[in-house]
Amino acid sequence: MKNFYNKKFNLDYFGISTKTEDYRAKRVTAYLDMVDDIVNEKFESFKQEISKNKEALKDFMGMLPNTSDLKTSLQNLINQKDEWSSNIKNFIESNLKPGSIDVNIMTKVDKDNYRKNEQLPVMYNDAHASLRGFAQSKLSSSMVLSAGMNPRLYSYMEEFEDFFPDENGKIKKKIILKVSDFRSAMIQGNFLAKKGLWVSEYRIESGLNCGGHAFATEGMLLGPIMEEFKQKKMI
Repeated sequence: MKNFYNKKFNLDYFGISTKTEDYRAKRVTAYLDMVDDIVNEKFESFKQEISKNKEALKDFMGMLPNTSDLKTSLQNLINQKDEWSSNIKNFIESNLKPGSIDVNIMTKVDKDNYRKNEQLPVMYNDAHASLRGFAQSKLSSSMVLSAGMNPRLYSYMEEFEDFFPDENGKIKKKIILKVSDFRSAMIQGNFLAKKGLWVSEYRIESGLNCGGHAFATEGMLLGPIMEEFKQKKMI
């Protein structure tokens, strides 16, 4: 994937051979850093275009819902006859930002890996290497953990400071748990909390409502599951 986009956008990123030490994690890091570079470059170009071209700005506004405060503010600025371009540019710089480049790790997809028929340490397992690749990237975003709990993988997060709050309380790399019920959320959340790791979001997905998957659950729909969260979240 990195090589594909490298050619598509005429970038200058070096390939990482399978013979390279820890190549899996390094490939993940390099790919995510490249995506971040591409997104930021395209976003800057987009801001420049809509701050100078009124038609491009109107096209952008046309994609926003009528209830959008952003749309209302932009329309008010357009209606100003004097220095609208300068005002728009300042407003865009203050109010528009690119979305978060989040990643997903299926926690149970954590295959052991070998080199010359010798099993490598756990940190080189597939999910561990993916986590490390994300943790060492320059992204400020979220990691979604899905497909169940992996205690070894969860414990491994302790080794990376980006998962912990800085001196201002900001977490550079947030943790999102995809869970099927309240009990699962409590077990996983408590496990991480004991390690000082904060869960920023719980994404609830029932076994029956999850398209493309079949989970061994009691067959409850999303409504009753949400009701349990509502009743127990303050306990």
